[in-house]
Amino acid sequence: MIVPTKSTLKAMRYRMTDQASKRATPERWPGLTSAAVLSLGLLAAFVGVDLLFFAQGESFKREGGGLETASAVLYICAVVVFFLKAPVSDWPRLFHVPALMALFAARELDFDKAFTDSGILSLRLYSGDTPLGTKLVAGAVALFVIYVILRTAWRGGFAGLRALRDGALWPWFAVLACALVVGTKSIDGLGRKLLDFGIVITQDLDATAALIEEVGEAFIPVCAILAIAACWRGRKA
Repeated sequence: MIVPTKSTLKAMRYRMTDQASKRATPERWPGLTSAAVLSLGLLAAFVGVDLLFFAQGESFKREGGGLETASAVLYICAVVVFFLKAPVSDWPRLFHVPALMALFAARELDFDKAFTDSGILSLRLYSGDTPLGTKLVAGAVALFVIYVILRTAWRGGFAGLRALRDGALWPWFAVLACALVVGTKSIDGLGRKLLDFGIVITQDLDATAALIEEVGEAFIPVCAILAIAACWRGRKA
């Protein structure tokens, strides 16, 4: 006859309790699939409505168009998803995640240039004859932006490496988002950049690069939403 040991009984009780808790408490919404469907649906809806009612023959990737507006809204959605998925105890430790998403949303809406003659990260703002009060406020905002970016890179980098070793999914979405940030920034104004090296490209190629850039930028917040949803995948309410 096999006599169960204390450790065996404890493991059996743990499994029974864990299974009961899974049945009793559903996963926090949205799940990964729901997040993907909602993100892509929202992106398609904004572009579709823009083309039908507001574009008036112009491109959907124009300034203030459906694609740019959708990007800003998706960044705000990423903030909402973070607070829906992350336990309250994680909010102070990971405040840089929603802060970064909010800053990206503000960037999409051109808030960085809306209140000054040049962007808050532009040296012209601090070296020119801008009022001292404006310089101080803009400088404080710029320092906060830099702090959030560095904190995200430092803490997120190490956390991502550990998660990759554990076979987690969310770091792949984060890596894809970072790749899109670098890639879209690289081809922004491709024709102008290449012209500095004496390379001339056709207008069609320049327009194609601009389209790829705008579409790629729109998928950055989608990847962020999926990374957040995947990070707390399976966490219970």
